[in-house]
Amino acid sequence: MPEERVVRVHLTPDRLTPELLAGSVAVVIDVLRATTTIIHALAAGCVAVWPIAEVEEARRIADGMRAGRVLLGGERNGVPPPGFDLGNSPSEYTCVRCKGTTLVLTTTNGTRALLRAAAAARTLIAGFVNYSAVCEQLAEETCPIDIVCAGYHGEAALEDALLAGALVEFLCEHQAVALNDAARLAWDCFEHHGRVLDGALEISAGGVHLRRLGYDEDIRAAARVDQFALVPEVRHDPLRVEIGAVGIVKSRWLQ
Repeated sequence: MPEERVVRVHLTPDRLTPELLAGSVAVVIDVLRATTTIIHALAAGCVAVWPIAEVEEARRIADGMRAGRVLLGGERNGVPPPGFDLGNSPSEYTCVRCKGTTLVLTTTNGTRALLRAAAAARTLIAGFVNYSAVCEQLAEETCPIDIVCAGYHGEAALEDALLAGALVEFLCEHQAVALNDAARLAWDCFEHHGRVLDGALEISAGGVHLRRLGYDEDIRAAARVDQFALVPEVRHDPLRVEIGAVGIVKSRWLQ
């Protein structure tokens, strides 16, 4: 029998350590909205995204880059901090705003998860919007896979678990895998809610919060499966996210 490939889901990033991630491929998920926004920004022409943990740190780094073309984007509790160029809505990241720029991005949950997952041998950025492209990258890998969900204020997020479960299902269909319990929970979640994606995202805690703020379109944008054929990937020295791969051979989504 072929050796089983380890696939772990982390429903929040709180217990991630460099030791745990050593030698693995990490996939970072923050469907509402950081990873969706990163994918949109790179597709719109940003040359790189710098994920930053704190608002003041992001301001300082962006100010230090003002000699070049830089955008300062992100949110706290769903809304852009004062003085930011853009928020965390995917639709804000247009070709007109983004082409040739570097985005300095800080968000409540997503950029923190990304920074914790950056210790992996390879770190990819996933959303529903690039689902099949991510699947094809994972299919080519032989290392253990750690799927890292950003969560929502320290708790598991339904929308992140759904995407994690979709990735688990794809991997289970194509190779022998050894799953942790969180991976099985995410897979079960996807089996129950994957065919009603828009509705599931709307009823999640993050979705309810965005709707209260008037960001209904952000939810719909996050649920557009396979809108893009690119996979962002973490680069180091300095730590940033750039386009790592482009292309989809075929859709891997539900038929």
